[in-house]
Amino acid sequence: MKRILVAVVIALLASCGNKPSTTDSTPQKNEYPKTGQTKTFDLTISAFDWEVAPGAIYHAIGYNGAIPGPRIEVNAGDHVVIHLKNEAAEPHSVHTHVVRFPSSSDGVMYGVAKPGETVTVEWEAVFAGTFPYHDHAGMHGEADGLSAGLIGPLIVHAPDEAPAVENLVMLEDMDLTRYASLRGLGIGDAGPPDAGEYRGGHQYMHTINGRAYEEWTPRFHAKVGDRVRWRVISIGREFHTFHVHGHRWKGQDGAFTDNINLGPGTYSTFEWLEDNPGEWLYHCHVPEHMEGGMVGIYEVTQ
Repeated sequence: MKRILVAVVIALLASCGNKPSTTDSTPQKNEYPKTGQTKTFDLTISAFDWEVAPGAIYHAIGYNGAIPGPRIEVNAGDHVVIHLKNEAAEPHSVHTHVVRFPSSSDGVMYGVAKPGETVTVEWEAVFAGTFPYHDHAGMHGEADGLSAGLIGPLIVHAPDEAPAVENLVMLEDMDLTRYASLRGLGIGDAGPPDAGEYRGGHQYMHTINGRAYEEWTPRFHAKVGDRVRWRVISIGREFHTFHVHGHRWKGQDGAFTDNINLGPGTYSTFEWLEDNPGEWLYHCHVPEHMEGGMVGIYEVTQ
């Protein structure tokens, strides 16, 4: 009897060992098959002066001379190749979220470009959505790179994505010590300020797509009947919200909302069918952050 039991146990162990592992080989939910297409992008890291608002000049380090850097826009399943050239004085990198990549392309300890060096980074964009890319050189280099301006959007389109008016929003926090000049440190009245007159203790600290205050942040447009898709990324040091006046959309829990919470390095893609004409504010609902520049205008026409 003992011999029979031993034989059964050995057979069971052998059969278990022959079963294929599902932890690594099975694609995760919503992972799209590879398209066989390779999309190549060139990113150059350099120092430059950036106008955050009229007269507010920021000593920036960014990708391709802008904050944020260029859109990396691909289809789900594409292979992404990035040639990253570093013309700045310190090592920098490009790191992203959600996509698959080997450790050599992580942009922390490996895939970092030293001053004067060009490195190649490769990603597999097999998940659809809106994600940030940013500097992450070294274990402690991320914070300085983000506040300097080394951020950008990665947009991965699903094959069944409906056509829409696309609005991209990147929420970033600036470092006041990097400003070469500032203007408009006024006290103003409550409500939208006059151009160049901003109140509160956070002036010019919080930006949308590298700009501050509603005469300089992106002015988005749509018409009644449009499908409007928002791609919102928070990539600074602070926790923010994203609120659009006069509108609502379904949150992750399925309930309608008009304001979502976003911590550093988080992102959300949502959409609605436009039905409400007018000029509407969109902004962070933290009062000091709105007063610090994180506010813009969304205009809907008939």
